[in-house]
Amino acid sequence: MKKLIVTSVFATSLAALSAFAVGLSSPVLAGDEKYFVTIDTVGMCSVVLDIPGTELSAGKKALGNADGYATMEDAKAYLDGIKDEKCEGVVVG
Repeated sequence: MKKLIVTSVFATSLAALSAFAVGLSSPVLAGDEKYFVTIDTVGMCSVVLDIPGTELSAGKKALGNADGYATMEDAKAYLDGIKDEKCEGVVVG
């Protein structure tokens, strides 16, 4: 019986420690996000949180900084500056 209780306490402690570690790593992962200004095959521009040409942004090409922008605001500022010249329209989402 004592062995079962110790195992249960250990498992609970391990689960709590794992949840704590995941919680600490989340802001770090968010800091690695990059925003891309893209144009699709019909000329519609947008800001996406995915590298152009991958699953969520297939068929889109990057405009501006090909390495991405650190913030959504930076990407939107670039898009505001080029949308009348390069885009048929802007997809907001």
